[in-house]
Amino acid sequence: MFSELVDVLRCPRPHEESWLVLAAHRLDGRDIMAGVLGCPVCHAEYPIADGVARFVNAPDETSAGASSEDEALRLVALLGLTGARGYAVVVGDLTNHAVRMRELTDVQLLLVNPAAVAMGRGLSGLTIGPRWTKLPLAPASARAIAFDDATMEEQLAAGVEAVVAGGRILAPVALSLPDGLTELARDDRHWLAEREQAPRSSGIISLQRGARDAGRRPRDEH
Repeated sequence: MFSELVDVLRCPRPHEESWLVLAAHRLDGRDIMAGVLGCPVCHAEYPIADGVARFVNAPDETSAGASSEDEALRLVALLGLTGARGYAVVVGDLTNHAVRMRELTDVQLLLVNPAAVAMGRGLSGLTIGPRWTKLPLAPASARAIAFDDATMEEQLAAGVEAVVAGGRILAPVALSLPDGLTELARDDRHWLAEREQAPRSSGIISLQRGARDAGRRPRDEH
C-alpha cells in the first residue's frame, strides 16, 4: 500500500465518514507492506498484509491470469493515465494487467480484490466483500476506475462516487450507464464515460480506434 494512498482510505462501516489511523509494521521504501489501519470512530481495525489493506478476510488465493501488452495499453489509453498525478482504481480480473499497465504509466494503481500480483512499485491493493456497495475510499479522490464484471450494477454506483469530476469510468456494456456520466465511447465489451462532463456529443466512437492510436508510452504533461 503506497503510503500516500492511506490518506484516501475510509472506514466502510455505517457511520460518519472517517479517515483511518495507520500503524506501520514493515515498510519497503514508500510502500507499507504490513501494518494496521484503525478507525477512530468505531475502533475497527483493518490489517495490511503483503501491501494489501484487508477490509474483509482475503479471498481465496487465485493465480494471476494472462495479461498482454495490447490489453494493458488499451486500459492505460482509455483511462487517460498520462502524467503521474493521483491514482486509478482497477477492479477484479482487470488487475491481471496491472503490472504491464505500470510499465506504461506513472500513475499509482489501487487494485480491488487483486489477483496474485506482488504489491509495491506503484501497485497497492485492498480486499472488500463480494457484495460491497461502498468503496473504502474518499469521495471524488480517484482519477479513474475500471470494471470488468457485468454483475456489478450496485458496485458501479459506488465506484463512480470515488471518481473526481472529469475522471473516467470503464465498465462492461451489460451495465447501464449511471446518471451523471457522459458517454465517450463503446464497443462490444465496454463503455467509457466521464463523470460530470460537458453535454453528450452526437457521435459515439469505437474504443478499438482509441487503443490503436495510443501506440506509445504516456508521458508526463509537464
